[in-house]
Amino acid sequence: MYVTSRCAGHGRNFWMPVNDGTFSIRSGKERTDVKVRNGIVAERTNRSGGERTTLKYGHSLKIESPRRKSILEEYYEPETLQAIKRGSLWKHETHVRLCGSTGTVECYSTAGGAYGREVFTYDNGVQGYVASRWRKQLKVRRPNGKLWIVITGKARLGRETFAERLNKEVKNLDIWYWMRQDNWDITMYDSDGSTVVTQGYVEGRHKQGKWVEQGKVTYYMSGVRVSRQLYEEDPAKWDAREVLRVPNAQLRCSLLNRMGYDKLLEKVQPRIIGQSDDGGQLLEIDSGLKEDNGFGLDSMMRLVKVLCPSTGQIYVLRVPPGIANYEQARQWTFGLQERGLEQGARFELVKET
Repeated sequence: MYVTSRCAGHGRNFWMPVNDGTFSIRSGKERTDVKVRNGIVAERTNRSGGERTTLKYGHSLKIESPRRKSILEEYYEPETLQAIKRGSLWKHETHVRLCGSTGTVECYSTAGGAYGREVFTYDNGVQGYVASRWRKQLKVRRPNGKLWIVITGKARLGRETFAERLNKEVKNLDIWYWMRQDNWDITMYDSDGSTVVTQGYVEGRHKQGKWVEQGKVTYYMSGVRVSRQLYEEDPAKWDAREVLRVPNAQLRCSLLNRMGYDKLLEKVQPRIIGQSDDGGQLLEIDSGLKEDNGFGLDSMMRLVKVLCPSTGQIYVLRVPPGIANYEQARQWTFGLQERGLEQGARFELVKET
């Protein structure tokens, strides 16, 4: 390797090769020691403000306090640059804050080198949590050992520790961004470890059903907060035309799913666009809205009614408004995209079951 200097002034810059040895770079109160082996940087140590950082390339990273107490330790797979060491401890970090206190985080990898398990322990010896890829429940405790958060569902581990994420996101309940599953539930307790402050269920990454938030009962349908009356009301009493005019797309979809598209057809008069020999139909419903309604709602809704050849049961499914005929609608239910259907893509089935 080569060592060069810049901005030292006319005639003061230097350029020199280094194959083996150690050299130091000083700038004010900062100092960097570099070890070179066979022309490659093998180790670098920075000292700044009493803190010492040592990076051994392809081996480890260590940060120490002015009193030489370990703040952070990470270990890497040999012959790689910062790759996780397989099957053992790869990160040890102290002075990590959680629930108004500090503690130590230790991260372990799987045999394949993935992030496998994370353990947080408060400075007083109380275990804050144990998170792992295979656990179906995550329990977080306060520094006094009392329960704080219980999440039922598989968590997603990453470079950022759970303690760091909890400190940033627990107040806004943005926890679903680091869950591996779309469906899970959460319970948060007050400082006594028994009084429920927040509790609810997440389905498809949306709040669903009855929730307790900051001690108050709330109701959600597909992530949209609704009144208790609407949540508990019998869908048979709903005005189908009013449901079709709901501006919020998530809420409108949730209401239609609860009502059922078959019940929707009983309450409105659809127009038959196309049909098949076995009784299948492509239907269109006029929502009564103008095309430029300002909410981005479709003025026309199209549904396909199909007959199961095995059970004889009739299913009603919603299809994109651009579907032109029954066969396109049937093919769309098999998973073909609308653009592909327009270009003539088709599934040729040997036999339907």
